[in-house]
Amino acid sequence: MEQNEALQKLAEAMAGEICLAENDPGAIMKRWRERFQISQKHLAKHLGVSPSVISDYESGRRKSPRVDTIRRFVEGLIEMDAVNGGRVATALEKLVTPEIASDAILDIRDFGLAMPARHLTDQLECTILTHNDLLDRPIYGYTALDSVKAIVSLTPQQLLRLYGGTTQRAAILTNVKTGKTPMVAIKTSQIGTSTAMKPAVVILQGVEELDPLAVRIADSIHLPLCISNLSSDDLIREVRSFNPQM
Repeated sequence: MEQNEALQKLAEAMAGEICLAENDPGAIMKRWRERFQISQKHLAKHLGVSPSVISDYESGRRKSPRVDTIRRFVEGLIEMDAVNGGRVATALEKLVTPEIASDAILDIRDFGLAMPARHLTDQLECTILTHNDLLDRPIYGYTALDSVKAIVSLTPQQLLRLYGGTTQRAAILTNVKTGKTPMVAIKTSQIGTSTAMKPAVVILQGVEELDPLAVRIADSIHLPLCISNLSSDDLIREVRSFNPQM
């Protein structure tokens, strides 16, 4: 997919989600702005409006934004990201590319609102191995994979797009023996690129004997690494019943 086409599809996806959010489009606007890690003040300056305008839309104090307002908002985020190398837009490529069909995918979900990663790790009864402090960062969804099936049926590029395509997503990997393989894959993706293709948190299930290298890698790239003590079936049941607004 050409870069311009990918950006256009991303812009359409963003605008479409805002337009379809009849009850609270401002909350969706805020979510996208936070995903791009752009402050209200800087976005307002780029758009030539007062910061209170952005605040009023996001809080719902202003009525539903017009189509041209949404277009300017979306284009502003993408333009500002491009100045910084297009890091976030590149990471969100998975939103505009065809879904990967594989029985390795146990569950995949995007949350309506951001929530601390810690809420999910608590739900899945995780032991935190590295960077506990970073679990207070927001995430917007998760991808749960059967690690054995994923290794057999998916290419490394597909794996990275699924669990590393955005830095604000949890990667949940079941039937993991040592944790070395997924962490090496994530670490390798960092080499020779300015875009950090890694999830916000990695949750491993089924670990029999944790490889110390997995922990060292997670620590070195500032990635929270956790182990769930649930069975595979219980983990999937818990993650599917998880309420991100709790």
